Amino acid sequence: MDAAAADSRIPVVIFAGFLGAGKTTFLREILPLLADGPRVPFVILNDFLDAEVDSAAVRELTREVRAIAAGCVCCDAADGLVEALEAIPATRPMVVLIEANGATDPDPLLEMLTTAPSLITRFGPVRQVAVLNEARWQKRWLPWDRKLERSQLRTASHIATNRGHVAPVRQQLRVRADIAALNPRARLTTPAMLAAEIATGDSPATARPSGQRGHAHHHAAARIALTEPLREEILLRWLAALPREILRVKGVAKLENGEIRHFQRTDDPGERPVMMRGSLAEGLEPCAILIGPGVDADAARELLAQVAAASPVVSP
Repeated sequence: MDAAAADSRIPVVIFAGFLGAGKTTFLREILPLLADGPRVPFVILNDFLDAEVDSAAVRELTREVRAIAAGCVCCDAADGLVEALEAIPATRPMVVLIEANGATDPDPLLEMLTTAPSLITRFGPVRQVAVLNEARWQKRWLPWDRKLERSQLRTASHIATNRGHVAPVRQQLRVRADIAALNPRARLTTPAMLAAEIATGDSPATARPSGQRGHAHHHAAARIALTEPLREEILLRWLAALPREILRVKGVAKLENGEIRHFQRTDDPGERPVMMRGSLAEGLEPCAILIGPGVDADAARELLAQVAAASPVVSP
């Protein structure tokens, strides 16, 4: 491919990182920084069961959002990703931002984006940002989760770390040592740095697959409908009470006062559940998505009922 053809292609940025690592936060921070740039961001969100939960919040920052809620884009949702890419209009300069779900192995995804003839003529260069939660790095209790974290780091062209301020010094040093051992060529980045790179057309070495194979999915996901309006304190207590084997909880709820709350919780014991004001996108019903190696939806529903029953109603 000659330089002129390469310059006309649409750059792609993949955000990969374990469940709750901070990918959506990075995405929400970089979108306003790209708003006045030369390329319009086109966001593709991939997540378990209902990617519309995240896309409802992201649509407040950009109109160009496509949600794929059918497994991982590295394997069983690959066809949906290709369809989303092919649907991107060619009427103006764009940059594609793909937030892969937390169980995604970037290897096959990078191979597809950097070798498929139908894609490489239109898309490139491909950057992969590995988002790391320093406090939780390599502390997952399942060995295949720790292996997946290393795989997500190994293929990255860029690395973004967060929550280093709450990690012990020994843990911070471990993160730096693992980065140096697994991927010393990657650039450390932030939303501002990456936005500037995209705007100026600075093109580092394209992220490439490692050549390793073998990606098994060990996480299950369950969707719980939140049909009844909730008090905010009940929702917060329920999120905090859910077992830490549930690695990620996110969703949208309607409160008793009519307000809408987007919420999320990770398995990090030092991290409180997050609540954000928002709106209820058309077609999206209030719900919670629970992700983990052994999700029991019935037990989660019963726990919510117990929390609600134990929370007295305070008269205004």
